[in-house]
Amino acid sequence: MHIAFRQTYAALKTWPDPQQWIAALRLAVPVLAVSVLVGILAQWLVWSPVADVPALLMVAIFLFFVPALLAELVFRGVLLSWLIQLSPRWGAWLSTILFVIYYPLQALILGPPWADIFLYPSFWFVTLMLGIILSHIRIKSQSLWPVVLIHWFAVLIWKSLLGGPFY
Repeated sequence: MHIAFRQTYAALKTWPDPQQWIAALRLAVPVLAVSVLVGILAQWLVWSPVADVPALLMVAIFLFFVPALLAELVFRGVLLSWLIQLSPRWGAWLSTILFVIYYPLQALILGPPWADIFLYPSFWFVTLMLGIILSHIRIKSQSLWPVVLIHWFAVLIWKSLLGGPFY
C-alpha cells in the first residue's frame, strides 16, 4: 500500500505533455457527449442553465475539490495504483467497478434528495464509461491532473447547465 501512496503522490506532481492532453481529450469528449445524450434520453439531465454566476463560481471551486480531486485521489490515485500492482488489467477494471458502486452507495447511505440520480442504471452506465476512460488516461499519462480536470468539467457542466442540484 505504501507504493500506492508514492505513485499517487508522483501522479500529482506529474503534468502531462501536450500530446497526452490531446489524447485524453480525444477519449473524454466523445464519452462526455454520449453521457449527456444518455442522461437526456433517461431524463435525469435537462437543459437548465444557472443564472447566478457568482454562486456558480463558488460552487465551481468547491466541485474541483469535492468530488473531482477527492474522488480521483481515491479511485484513480491510491486505489488504482494499489490494484494494478496485483494485475494491471483487472486492477483498472476493479477500481472502475468500485467507482460505479460508490455512487449508489452514496445515495443510499448519505441520502441527499438529489442523489436518487445515482440509483438509475443509466447513470451507472455513464459512470462506467467515464471510469473506464479515466483509468486509461491515468495509466497512460501517469498523471492525475487530466482525470481530475475531466471529472471536474463533467460535474461542473451537469450542475451549471444540465439541471444538476445546485447547492
